[in-house]
Amino acid sequence: MLKRSRLAALVFLFLAAAACFLAAGTALAQPSLSLAPDTQLEIVGAGLQLVLDGSGLLERPLETFTCWHVSSSGEVFETEVTGFSLGGLLAENGLALEHLASLNFIASDGYVMAVPAEIWAGHGVYIMLARDGEGLEYPRSCIPEQRSMYWVKNLTKIELVPAEEFASQLQVPVKRLTFFREAVQQLEPEVLNNRGQMVSAYGMEAYFAAFARALPQAPVMMRARDGLEKLEKPEIFLGSYVTLESEPGRAEDVPLYFAEDLSLGMRVKQLDVVIAGEDAIYFGSEAPLAELFAQVGMVEAASYTFRASDGFEVQIPAEAIPYGVLYPDEKAGYLRIKFEGYDLSGVQGGGKVKYVIAVEAGE
Repeated sequence: MLKRSRLAALVFLFLAAAACFLAAGTALAQPSLSLAPDTQLEIVGAGLQLVLDGSGLLERPLETFTCWHVSSSGEVFETEVTGFSLGGLLAENGLALEHLASLNFIASDGYVMAVPAEIWAGHGVYIMLARDGEGLEYPRSCIPEQRSMYWVKNLTKIELVPAEEFASQLQVPVKRLTFFREAVQQLEPEVLNNRGQMVSAYGMEAYFAAFARALPQAPVMMRARDGLEKLEKPEIFLGSYVTLESEPGRAEDVPLYFAEDLSLGMRVKQLDVVIAGEDAIYFGSEAPLAELFAQVGMVEAASYTFRASDGFEVQIPAEAIPYGVLYPDEKAGYLRIKFEGYDLSGVQGGGKVKYVIAVEAGE
């Protein structure tokens, strides 16, 4: 009986050792990597300038791990990634990833994805050289457990934006807030192809030229109703459009930020707010003014001027803003502002503004 027990124990130990060996072999296995001969990745900014060719990328210490990412339609996918840590590379050159406020991933075709630090915090940033066991021809960015739009293909350049510079670009108080749905009634739309459907769309450059204080010069912040926040380079933003016409069965997706040549990952559905320097745009049709001011970072002023598309203007004291509400007049088909509970009887129109297209802080 004792011999049988010893034999069984030996068999168990052998099988366990074999299993550990196989597991270790699986963990250490690396996919075959072979980048294109013209591969080159430039990393610039924050006092750093690095250029890595294909061999330089392949010589980095590589990791293979499994993570998930979220597609533009909200689906979650699991992916095996082989690549190296951008944070590790920067640390070797005396720069901490934590000291950066934003990264710009730039692809060979000019595609740019701006990524604020809060996106990669706790996740890290990787340069992917293989996916699901198959080597890539060109490197790709990877931020585990984040949206697929941050996984930029054919990556050729990474721009590093230090915290101080980023703060100076974005921390500009908003002085004018426009209401997109009313304002675009004064613009001629363009008819564009949105994934096979022709829709009326409004160019952001034309919109800013008509209604904003200035064209954006710094990264533009876009916020969506589903919680997405996305930074966009001004030149890309101004070349894009917004439509209020949805695809069949996807009415909840509008307003949609897009362009015919803009990839699905760069589009923003359910667009709610845009902030660009001293300008902000609200794409909804109903909101308490105080909440909207807080959301866009409206500058504090003694009074605010509300403007309508018919030329009407009225100054409203700051004390009245907490009583203000933006709402749609469903019967007449335009946006209105009202201030219930605050006495504005001495103000023209009693403080009510119809066809409201903008509000601007007084100097």
